[in-house]
Amino acid sequence: MKLALLFLVTLLSCFSGLAQTNQVVFVCEHGSAKSIIAAAYFNKLASERNIPWHAVARGTHPDAEISPKTKALLVEDGLLDNSIVPQQFSQGDVDASNRVILFTALPGNILGKNKVTLWLDIQGVNDDFRRLKNDIVTRITPVLDSLAKR
Repeated sequence: MKLALLFLVTLLSCFSGLAQTNQVVFVCEHGSAKSIIAAAYFNKLASERNIPWHAVARGTHPDAEISPKTKALLVEDGLLDNSIVPQQFSQGDVDASNRVILFTALPGNILGKNKVTLWLDIQGVNDDFRRLKNDIVTRITPVLDSLAKR
């Protein structure tokens, strides 16, 4: 009996470790530019600094594909993952993430405001996606600094 209980406790601790993720979800309206850029550069910088966090991108009203200007930026920096397709933001994303960073308003049907940070002041800059990237990376750096201290 004690052996079975020990096995069960060990098994549960393994699964609880798997369930806990260090994930950030970036959310913009179309899931095809700001959130994609933010997730790509967050993951690059986190990897370079050995910070065990991962970011995903979502959209409240996702486009069918990543914007051509976003693709060009990511190709130029060697960060394009051709398998990425804009995805719908959901409650499951909030539940699976430790932090939610929004470039748009939080949809009314999503719970978890305690995890939310608003970056509503980062505006699209028409054709200057380098500037957009720089604005986003400037905001990502202090986030990574705080996560590195955990």
